[in-house]
Amino acid sequence: MLVINDLHIGVNRAGGTTPQSQAALRDYLRNGLEQLISQEDEFVIVNGDLFDSFTVDTMEVMKTAVIFLKWLSKSDSRGLHLIAGNHDWSPRGDRLSGFHLLAYMLSFSENEHQVVVHDDGLGRVCKNVWCIPHMPNQELFNAEVIKASEMDGKGKHLLLHCNYKNAFTENSDHSLNLNDDQVNLLMEAGWTLVFGHEHVGRVMRSGKVVIVGNQYPSSVIDCIGDDDKHCLRIQDGLLHLERTWAGHENYVEVDWKDLKVSDKYQFIRVIGEASAAESAEVIKAVSKLRQSHSAYVITNAVKTEGCDLSNELTNSIEDIKVFDVVGAIMSELTEQEQNVVKGLLQ
Repeated sequence: MLVINDLHIGVNRAGGTTPQSQAALRDYLRNGLEQLISQEDEFVIVNGDLFDSFTVDTMEVMKTAVIFLKWLSKSDSRGLHLIAGNHDWSPRGDRLSGFHLLAYMLSFSENEHQVVVHDDGLGRVCKNVWCIPHMPNQELFNAEVIKASEMDGKGKHLLLHCNYKNAFTENSDHSLNLNDDQVNLLMEAGWTLVFGHEHVGRVMRSGKVVIVGNQYPSSVIDCIGDDDKHCLRIQDGLLHLERTWAGHENYVEVDWKDLKVSDKYQFIRVIGEASAAESAEVIKAVSKLRQSHSAYVITNAVKTEGCDLSNELTNSIEDIKVFDVVGAIMSELTEQEQNVVKGLLQ
């Protein structure tokens, strides 16, 4: 069986892109999904965050549904398991996520019996694989972890969509955390733990804790510190990481004073130092590269006289300029609540 996670289909990267490269990036991620599942003949398990956000363009959901339906139609014995991640859940129960819209679309197909959604606590996925999907808050998540720790987990794999030992998210319901004490309890019960959510993969605890990482980067940040990316295959009870993306072939850092970059690179980080007088020249050079190069994302990490011009972080200057704060707030409100806010703003 194949385990994938955090593909972030439908991504909309405002910083470091052009409209053309944004569209190419979305195609690239969808094509990556299709290529991955084409190599699996039994079970495909999506361990959270198939889509980039709670709501994505409906066309992205439809195209993704077609990819899965084509795969499912090849054999009645195939099974698709969709595990909810933090991007697939919202505290407002009156809205439908792209994740659940996909599941709804698939439920009307002749392959509906081959699709299972996991979004309601600890449950068995298939064979010796179980999961705890994203939960509404850390307390509810902890309760599901306790249930798993009280089970016999010997020879079984537990899929989770959360951080591992991240103190910054311990009080954040949007991004859950599993601490060392919880991991110890689960390991004592015999479980092998497989994490989604974190984008940089690593293997710990003698292979009993596996953070798969995402299979394809959707930003330059995803490339830093992660030379290769992998999917996970579970075969005969054993875990095998299979490379899906090679950093040295697709990611490069270049000095802003010499921006001759091969077209093979998909993600480019422009680095170096510049004087204050050169800052405008840096921005112009990076912008020109974005317009002429086929890379999906090109970020500016040039430092100028102690200041960082970087636009790599999500809250970059370019992202802030295109982010509609009022619109984001309004989208979370009911029509009646929106009318009240509009009255206050007038």
